[in-house]
Amino acid sequence: MTHVNKTGDAIDDKLPVALLPPFTFLTRCNAWLSLMCMRLAVLGLVLIAVAVFGQIFGRYVLNNSPSWTEALALLMVLYVTNIGVAVCVRDDRHMGVELLTGALPPRVRVPLKIFIHLLVILFAVLMIWNGWILGQQIIDYMIPNLGVSQGLTYWPLMLSGTLIVLFSIEHIIALLQRTRVVPSWH
Repeated sequence: MTHVNKTGDAIDDKLPVALLPPFTFLTRCNAWLSLMCMRLAVLGLVLIAVAVFGQIFGRYVLNNSPSWTEALALLMVLYVTNIGVAVCVRDDRHMGVELLTGALPPRVRVPLKIFIHLLVILFAVLMIWNGWILGQQIIDYMIPNLGVSQGLTYWPLMLSGTLIVLFSIEHIIALLQRTRVVPSWH
């Protein structure tokens, strides 16, 4: 037998229900992390804009562009992009094939969504692992114009992977509880 939950999705009554309450510690922490990541991403976008403006102002007005602005903008793009990807996973705004899962019956849809989140977790763990390996290989090299380690370019990959694992676990718990993850910036 199926019924409709608060969001209008049909849910199969035979699905197991998790024993955790709807608002768990993980959910509160993830909502806070997601909100802080969005704020950091906005700050990163501001830094990118300032760096690019500094580059343009230096080149066309002063006729002497600062050498650090381009390197800073490129580094910030890595952070903003990877943090944004993680937040999109939590808020369920990432790319997905809704046409396929929406056409399936609820008893198949929920296990498929759980399987998809498990694949996302696997991918995120590989991001963390490979980010660590690559970061360790170039940690002694410096970004010339910034004077910081080249290894910093792989930190966003590891950070994003860690956040994606946490956010996907939250989605799996929500699916088992027949609830939805509420976006942190709705």
